[in-house]
Amino acid sequence: MPIKNYEPRLIRWYNRWVPNKDIEYHQMIDKAQKKIEGFCFDSAFVERLRRLCQSVNEEAALHPFGRFMLKERLSGILLNHLRAKQYLKQNPSILKEIIAPPILITGLQRTGTTYLQRLLGATPEHRALQSWEALNPIPFSSAKDPQKRIRIALNSQRALRYISPIFFSIHPVEYNSPEEEILLNDMTLLSAVHEATMHVPSYAAWLSEQDHRISYEWMKNMLQVLQFGQESATWVLKTPQHLEYMDVVCEQFPRSLIIHLHRQPIECLPSFCSMVYHSRRIFSHQVNPKEVAQHWLQKNASMLEKTLAIRAQNSDQQFMDIYYSDLVKAPLETVQKIYHKVGKAWTPSVESAVLNATKKHQKNKYGKHHYSLEDYGLHQKRIEEQFSFYIDHYFSS
Repeated sequence: MPIKNYEPRLIRWYNRWVPNKDIEYHQMIDKAQKKIEGFCFDSAFVERLRRLCQSVNEEAALHPFGRFMLKERLSGILLNHLRAKQYLKQNPSILKEIIAPPILITGLQRTGTTYLQRLLGATPEHRALQSWEALNPIPFSSAKDPQKRIRIALNSQRALRYISPIFFSIHPVEYNSPEEEILLNDMTLLSAVHEATMHVPSYAAWLSEQDHRISYEWMKNMLQVLQFGQESATWVLKTPQHLEYMDVVCEQFPRSLIIHLHRQPIECLPSFCSMVYHSRRIFSHQVNPKEVAQHWLQKNASMLEKTLAIRAQNSDQQFMDIYYSDLVKAPLETVQKIYHKVGKAWTPSVESAVLNATKKHQKNKYGKHHYSLEDYGLHQKRIEEQFSFYIDHYFSS
């Protein structure tokens, strides 16, 4: 059965009548710097943007609406980057904020990381990054903040659901629910966001060789901004990207609890390939499902290899392994085990918060996700060979 695609009528009209022009990075730079006078981008940031735009223009095959969306998104990142610089200069005490050791959730995509973050983030003593905060972490200088940031995120949610209801059913992006801090990393243009949403192989290859301490230090600064003036709470962070840069994660958050979620690759990989495929279809008509699968088959195996190596070298770092099957079957008991691990009291209010979160974040809330191995040219034997080191380690019994 062919992969089901969908494109709203208004976007079909836009792609038919609007010319497809290259994205000019220097124009976005100039526009952002004119809006935030007195602040500019350093040469390293400009080079990252230049490389990304070059890769997009030469490799991504975006349609006109895809280019429009990307340009809007990049313009937002640039503006937020300069607004952050401005805000930190105006409020230097923010950088003295102490980030208590967080709980970091990671694992391959589609292993329950989002679900677990939403359960933990709902409890009284924890705090998860909200989607509206991730999109605009810097407060607006008006009496209507944070309502303005919340409204922007709600409009983004509605737009995404209109543009791609299929993607929304796979990975709901709700304005008032927890979101990955990878969006904070992406304010430096050092994240996997772009290779997950577009075919940008040259940028992805270059990105893998960069020093990602820059993006994690920036992410910590944004957490300091977000908790400034707020009641203290333990951050619950989550992104599969942590697997690729676990050395940096351990360096930046040495006393954190890192929860590593596990699921058989034969189950989670085709699900994620479907997610990437439909994500890329938002921007381009030319998406090769087999190319998507081959890229992420190799990348995900490499990410796991890096994390397992770092875990073997860092005996002082606190890790906790949780299986997807256990989380799905017994979410309450799973969260209770985490509480026991970190030495926090399990109270009726905590239990009630977790139970309410399980009801709010139910599977297939926006429709059932359909996919198959065959859709992406994947075969069980190839997956098992690629991930044999991981399967032997965690699923041998």
